[in-house]
Parts: sequence; C-alpha cells; structure tokens
Amino acid sequence: MKVQYRACKKCKRLTPEKTCPVHGDEKTTTEWFGFLLITEPELSAIAKRTGITEPGMYAIKVRQ
Repeated sequence: MKVQYRACKKCKRLTPEKTCPVHGDEKTTTEWFGFLLITEPELSAIAKRTGITEPGMYAIKVRQ
C-alpha cells in the first residue's frame, strides 16, 4: 500500500500521521508541494536558509 505523506502546517515536516510528531496537536494537511530531505542540517546551506535544525523530510510549500 502506498504511503500518503502529510505536512505539518507549522513546521512543514512530512509524516504519514494526522498529527505532527513534533507539535502533537498541530494539524497536518495533504495540500503540499515538493519536498526536501535533510540529513545533516548543520552542514546544509538549504537547511540554514530555511531554518531547519532537525534531520527529516520537509515540504517546500504547504497550503494553510
């Protein structure tokens, strides 16, 4: 079965869950576009520019 990822509306982290694993009560949405895979945020120029400090998958754009 194909996993459908959802994006947190606050931090843009991608997860298959209906709530964000970081914020808990924050709602997630299926309305997102593109993604970043950050493995070493301390060495990544893109992570620094976007303010990402934790490794993971992040949506580029999330519809609020």
